[in-house]
Amino acid sequence: MIEIIPNWHPIFVHFFVGLFSASFAFYVFAYLSPFFKFFSVNTISEFEIVARWCLWVAGLVAIPTVIAGLYAYNTVSHDAISHAAMTNHRNWAIPTAIGIMLLALWSIGRYRKHKTVTIIFITAILLMQGMMLSTAWRGAELVFRYGLGVMSLPKSNGDHHHAEGMANVPEHAGTSETENHDHEH
Repeated sequence: MIEIIPNWHPIFVHFFVGLFSASFAFYVFAYLSPFFKFFSVNTISEFEIVARWCLWVAGLVAIPTVIAGLYAYNTVSHDAISHAAMTNHRNWAIPTAIGIMLLALWSIGRYRKHKTVTIIFITAILLMQGMMLSTAWRGAELVFRYGLGVMSLPKSNGDHHHAEGMANVPEHAGTSETENHDHEH
């Protein structure tokens, strides 16, 4: 299998977030468009078709996303502080993924029974979009605040033209606090 550094979770999660967010947007367009009469009935129907497919695929992609996330949770190097943040992310991610998978099943049931989009369904998808964005924010915190799953930046030798004005930046500025602590001992 192709080795991905640090693992496959970032690949799956970006598809998952993108698909579900697109589904949310198209469901909202499909629901609100008849009230504002911006689009034709055919276009509104197309919005719902796109929304359904994005949701159904997101429901499927949730499975490898969670599996890869649990693998990352158990294998990515981290300290006690980032472990707490990882646990918080995991505790949001699992119920969010389950909720989205259930929403996808609900959508399939609605489709089979030829039901229209209701305010209850829109409210549920809005709630799940909020949970998904909250989970994604926590995941981004793991990378951008705690530096989990990233490789260190290369050291500049001063020959690169962007290095000008960088003389006052400490040599360890591109490393995480954990790496800095390890270098001190």
